[in-house]
Amino acid sequence: MKKFLFALATSLLVFSAHAQVGEAASEAADAAKHKIDEKRADSKAEKSGPVGKAVNGVKSGYHKNRSENSAKKAKQSLKDAV
Repeated sequence: MKKFLFALATSLLVFSAHAQVGEAASEAADAAKHKIDEKRADSKAEKSGPVGKAVNGVKSGYHKNRSENSAKKAKQSLKDAV
């Protein structure tokens, strides 16, 4: 019975760690996507008029914040997995 409980506890820990690593990978992918969108908005802002600069500046700021948030979540998920 003890062996079974130990095996069950071990399998649950491995499953939990695997889920945390998967979540970290997903968050890292989101961070990368937002970083790309931030750079695109910056590029469009440079080529736009005054209104386009304002709109794309806001988009860039949004994607920058989302990228940083996703990166923090990814780091926390990896810490939780350990």
